[in-house]
Amino acid sequence: MGDDARHALPTRRFPFDPRRRRMSVVVEDELLVKGAPDAVLPRCRGRHRAEDALAEFVRLGLRVLAVARSDWQEVGAPDADTAERDLELLGLVGFEDPPRPEAATAVAACRTAGVKVVMVTGDHPATALAIARKVGLARAGAPVLTGEELPDDDQHLGALVDHDGAVLARVAPEDKLRIATALQTRGHVVAMTGDGVNDGPALHAADIGVAMGRSGTDVAREAADLVLLDDNFATIVVAIEHGRSTFSNIRRFLTYHLSDNVAELTPFVVWALSGGRFPLALSVLQVLALDIGTDTLSAVALGAEPPGRRTLESAPARGRLLDGLVARRAFGVLGPIEAAFGILAFIVTMLIAGWRPGDVFPGGATLAAASGATFATVVLGQTANAFACRSTRVWAGRLGWLSNRLLIGAALIELAITAGFLFVSPVARVLGHAPPMAAGWTVALLSVPMVLIADLLEKRVRMRHADTAGGRPGQTT
Repeated sequence: MGDDARHALPTRRFPFDPRRRRMSVVVEDELLVKGAPDAVLPRCRGRHRAEDALAEFVRLGLRVLAVARSDWQEVGAPDADTAERDLELLGLVGFEDPPRPEAATAVAACRTAGVKVVMVTGDHPATALAIARKVGLARAGAPVLTGEELPDDDQHLGALVDHDGAVLARVAPEDKLRIATALQTRGHVVAMTGDGVNDGPALHAADIGVAMGRSGTDVAREAADLVLLDDNFATIVVAIEHGRSTFSNIRRFLTYHLSDNVAELTPFVVWALSGGRFPLALSVLQVLALDIGTDTLSAVALGAEPPGRRTLESAPARGRLLDGLVARRAFGVLGPIEAAFGILAFIVTMLIAGWRPGDVFPGGATLAAASGATFATVVLGQTANAFACRSTRVWAGRLGWLSNRLLIGAALIELAITAGFLFVSPVARVLGHAPPMAAGWTVALLSVPMVLIADLLEKRVRMRHADTAGGRPGQTT
């Protein structure tokens, strides 16, 4: 082919088609073809040595293109299959596209997180398998299949590909869609990656479609739920970790709020059950002060808790924020401890002031001091509870008291606000309480270690039971 021919513009095109896996153009009097070797070589003459070279290329994990030519004579308007015949092989082009160094670590992290990883690619099966072995994706006993080997029945397809480490090569776009839906029917949450126009339906059908931001097409990005800006599989693992951490953080401050609500609601329950003979230990205004002034900042700090070291080791979240674990901790352990000490601070203050069971409760300054003791106890119990809620497995002391600095700041601010509520006389009069007596402060301070001890015992008993049963940890930190 002369220089003029090389620089001439194509006069005819047969565009790439994912089913043909090749494309061709007509330049001057030549038809130039490139495509997947298994789509081009069968149409070439004298290809035996090329097949040996192809086997070596794919064994090394190279991506290979076959390039061929033929003389072109315009006869009618032939289709691509008719034109691309009796070709002369020009050569094989091997591309090294090595996996990123962090890919193997990311695949291992997925398995630690309970996420199955399946390779679905249009590459040659030997190339796909070589890359899967390099990154530790391929597993003994996992299938290695081509698109032609996939069954037509979706149930059989789901059972066949539902294997961690499966390698599916030479897969057509419609097969990718069928794989996603088949796995969904088996109860899996499917995340599918893709970058091409033809990947759009599969990305849209998957529970989480992930498009490549750098190399992906606009169609893939529009069809996907997430766009991976760096085209790095390891970023998906980071996203899983942060997603689970966010879910855990929501459960943290949910447990925190529910526990505190138990302590705030208990005085009203006691008052109602006694028919009004036992006075309200907390007023409505005091509860509002607790919720707005001394509760919000700690909840926000819990929502910013960083991912724990074992976040990826926990079981995947199933969408239930309020489950048995949250309910047991909030309504069975932490909340009742806070509530019990709040009522205890009220009763102890009354007893120190001379009240005895059966007597009419005194009012005035004594009742205000008792109510202030309950208020202070709930605040200090809430503070301890915030640290207890940082984890459902690890005791607060082992996490490090200063490891969440936002929570430290929130606790200090809330204690300062509490001091204002109790010791600034106009504010205290509006709220209907007064600074506690020494006995009230003693009970309030005791609530801190008691909440933490109750939290420690609950965690030890539950984790010991989980170890005995051989269960996998829940979606927690």
